[in-house]
Amino acid sequence: MATQSLYRRYRPRRFDELRGQEHIVRALREAVKAGREGQAYLFSGPRGTGKTTTARILAKVLNCTNPSDGEPCCECDSCIAVEQGNSYDVFELDAASNNSVEDIRSLIDKVSLGTPGRHKVYILDEVHMLSAGASAALLKVLEEPPEHVVFVLATTDPQKLKDTIRSRTQHLQFHLLPSDTLAEHIKWVAEDAGFALDDHIIDAALAKGGGSARDTLSALELLAAGGSDVDDSVDLSEFIRCLVDADTGIALSATAHAISNGHDPRTLCEELLRHLRDLFLSVMSPEMVSIRHDGLDDLAATAQELGTASIVRAMERLGSALVEMRFAPDPRIMFEIALVQLTRDGGADDQSALLARLERLERTVAEGGSPQPKEPPRTTSTGKAIIGGRARRPDPSGSIPRPAAESVTTDSPASAPEPAPTVATPEQDEPQPAITPTPAAPELREQSPPATTSSEHDAHSVTAVWSDSVRSSLTGMTRALFAPASIGAVSSSADGLSVELLLPSQMHAQKCDAHRDAVQQQLAQSLGVVVELALNVEGSTAVTQSPGTTEIVEEPIDPNDIVDAPTTPQRSPEKEIADIFPGTRLITTTDD
Repeated sequence: MATQSLYRRYRPRRFDELRGQEHIVRALREAVKAGREGQAYLFSGPRGTGKTTTARILAKVLNCTNPSDGEPCCECDSCIAVEQGNSYDVFELDAASNNSVEDIRSLIDKVSLGTPGRHKVYILDEVHMLSAGASAALLKVLEEPPEHVVFVLATTDPQKLKDTIRSRTQHLQFHLLPSDTLAEHIKWVAEDAGFALDDHIIDAALAKGGGSARDTLSALELLAAGGSDVDDSVDLSEFIRCLVDADTGIALSATAHAISNGHDPRTLCEELLRHLRDLFLSVMSPEMVSIRHDGLDDLAATAQELGTASIVRAMERLGSALVEMRFAPDPRIMFEIALVQLTRDGGADDQSALLARLERLERTVAEGGSPQPKEPPRTTSTGKAIIGGRARRPDPSGSIPRPAAESVTTDSPASAPEPAPTVATPEQDEPQPAITPTPAAPELREQSPPATTSSEHDAHSVTAVWSDSVRSSLTGMTRALFAPASIGAVSSSADGLSVELLLPSQMHAQKCDAHRDAVQQQLAQSLGVVVELALNVEGSTAVTQSPGTTEIVEEPIDPNDIVDAPTTPQRSPEKEIADIFPGTRLITTTDD
């Protein structure tokens, strides 16, 4: 006779025996005590978290003859019949295999029939597997169920259920069990079952279970049957160490050793990916890690040493490798390529690699090191070296270097720089040159080079400069507004050059006036003289009132210049048709 599995032998029988689902136990127990149990419940959550077990406990307490404080007695005939699976008051239906319309209709036909107990409980497991027709049939009975009927729908994927079904149920969500709660539970199970297990066996069972009570007990039973031997598991800390030290040789050696011991490359990649997730969660959300709290400190220390950016990049790259393994002739090659790329990220220019390298650099500086980059910085978009990259780095002493002033070469000897004065200090025998502060460059310099004067420019030269360089250098709205502009009158004065821009209409000129200063500055820079820009409409004169404002004055119209438009002789419709259709003739008819 086969031995009963641990998860079946130690299935909870009462609400107080459930672990890690206190919010659900409190809601159901209080509803039963107050007599306000609902007519339809929806239990959702990952596998092995107690959905079907909780439904059976609810069915027991609703039909128990001696309930106490919202708990079943587990001794009466009704409770024993529910536990043995032969109760007339509880009906369990696996919707994964009974998902047709006929199955649901058969269930509906029996709903109105009476039973020995107070309530008739229907437990539908994996209800999201029902077909569209079966879901529609179930919806009808959920809308108006008999008073003595209670439906409990269990599913691992509630999003696949129709909204109309979910809205007619009380939705209770089951969670994965915390690692400490699950560790305490399997220790009690192992002690009661007579298993002598070490802490590393419990840790291995917790890692394989992943927060699911059923999966953890199954893993514990397997480890106990195998003589508590977990030496065949892969030491993932060696892979993490090679990522921290960026040692490609260790990574490839660890991979070869694991595969030679019979581990599949895909399974190895999945285990390493899960371990990296635990490292990330140990820093961001420790309560989600499936490990005892006494081991979280070591896990968090390793995560801090590796860095969150490096962890995220490793998870992304290994996830891509898992997808590539599906179509690769040798999955081992894809896993090794991923490890080589993760341990040799010096030439990578993607954003995740740059973040990982920056995080390692900051960590090294925080620890007291002074790393010097071996190559100039590169741009993230193109990967090209930034000109002057090394010179732009801040000085370790804390002083910020100023940009060197441009040297101006002239024929006059007076322009040569004067030698810096020297200052002698008591500690030095020879005088040292005094450091004179470099004056900060002004934000805007007046563009008036002495080599060019305003008298050298006329309308023709200004038009050429406007068409060749100024208009093409404008950007955005300014370029769009000044595209139809043309050069008008150009006059020189002692202060500079006056330039008139002709625009098509007064409304256009008013819109361009907001961008006049930018165009004036660009034109002055291209011509090399101070420019006063005036906006005018073709056929009118511009009077500049104040900086930034321009009043458009229309020229008077001479009545003598008005010429009458030529008149066109009127033609009859018959002639127009004859011109369009040559060879036609007009036929006149008379009425009788």
